[in-house]
Amino acid sequence: MARWSTRAAPAPPRERVEPSFTQRPAAPEPAQDTRSAPAFDTWQNLPAFAQMRTAAGVQLTADSPLTHETVLACYNVIAEGCAMLPLYLFRERGKKRRQVTDHPLYELLLSSPCPHMTAFQFWKRVIFEKLHQGNHYSLIDRNRDGRVIALWPVEGGLCQPFWYQGEDGRWRRAYRISAPGTPQAVFLEHEVFHIQNQPVLRGADYGLFGLSIWQLHQQETLGGALATNQFAHSSFANGANLSGMIAVEGVVDEEAGRVARQMVREAYAGSGNSGKIGVFGSNAKFYPISQDSQKSQLLETRKYNRSIIAGLLRVTAHLINDLERGTFSNIEHLDLAHYKHCLRPHLVDTQQTVLKDLLTPEERLAGYYADHDESELLRGDLKTRTEFWAQAIQNGIATPNEARADFNLPPVAGGDKLFINGASVPLELAAAGQTPAARINQPPAQQTDPPKEPSNGS
Repeated sequence: MARWSTRAAPAPPRERVEPSFTQRPAAPEPAQDTRSAPAFDTWQNLPAFAQMRTAAGVQLTADSPLTHETVLACYNVIAEGCAMLPLYLFRERGKKRRQVTDHPLYELLLSSPCPHMTAFQFWKRVIFEKLHQGNHYSLIDRNRDGRVIALWPVEGGLCQPFWYQGEDGRWRRAYRISAPGTPQAVFLEHEVFHIQNQPVLRGADYGLFGLSIWQLHQQETLGGALATNQFAHSSFANGANLSGMIAVEGVVDEEAGRVARQMVREAYAGSGNSGKIGVFGSNAKFYPISQDSQKSQLLETRKYNRSIIAGLLRVTAHLINDLERGTFSNIEHLDLAHYKHCLRPHLVDTQQTVLKDLLTPEERLAGYYADHDESELLRGDLKTRTEFWAQAIQNGIATPNEARADFNLPPVAGGDKLFINGASVPLELAAAGQTPAARINQPPAQQTDPPKEPSNGS
């Protein structure tokens, strides 16, 4: 707390009314701060590109990462991969859990978090903005019971988080949000659904908000990749590649040079004249110029940039159409690695943020939580799926109707029972040489009366 003791942050209104999205209290003006601006201080030095110029000579803006094809491809792979997985609300009691379909948050997470967006569109935007801007903000709309009924996305540039000191002396997060045509308003932490990427790691705003990887000391990596693309594209526009030169004795005036170039172009230019033998007079000599090595080096540099960007975002190469090291035998394992090391951290972050921001303390204590269904992403080929379900049914792990549901088939009568392979026997029976069939066919042992003890009178 000592690092924030000098911040002159405006306190939100002490007396609050029921949250409303139509009328909000206006944000007070920040007090004058005479401190020197430290790095990563949102009050005076917001960490953003802000027309930053890199060593490669490229001027970066907030949307510069989207102009690189590999960055955009990685963003879409991650965002769509997370959004395609359904997010369910569960309640766990003891060792049992079930989907809570009667809770308002269930349909909100699964179908439509807000009236104008589907769940896929909403969660794709959440992850995309998290990667590109470092943060995603949504206003939380609750009913009078405190339960969430909608999430309203807020443009990142319109939301500014800040620290404030509450009545109990603790520092808390709040958000200034301004929309075109509306006064600026302050929302408290429990009113904003906030998912952040890598947090600010130093300065007065330590942990306040997130940053994209390009703002976290990777500006030069992005600038170098964009400079390479610009060089490759400008070479086509300029057309400055020479295939060869013709040298003649003496001085060639402008008219003679124009006539010579025209004669050579008509005689040898074009694919139809490829391979012809050139004939030159007046001691003219032709010197070919090879640029294959330069073109190869440019191509290798672009491949290197693609690999570095994919590595920073932890996207496996085959998902961005880089199949140089991809084979039919390892693609499935690469997909699994992509889920474990790339998508899974974002999914866990989303689940824990839902638990923190959208569930009440009473619901969390009652065992409510959100979880994704990764079966769609981890589903293998048809042969592997069939073998998996066959083994699960034979060993009493799943019912036939559960397997049919995975193949989008209707249930059948009697398919909700668990079955066990008839050849499976307990270990002690196998040691005794008995089988389940033998035990079933074996007649019950006849009970004999115990011998009577002789009476004292006999």
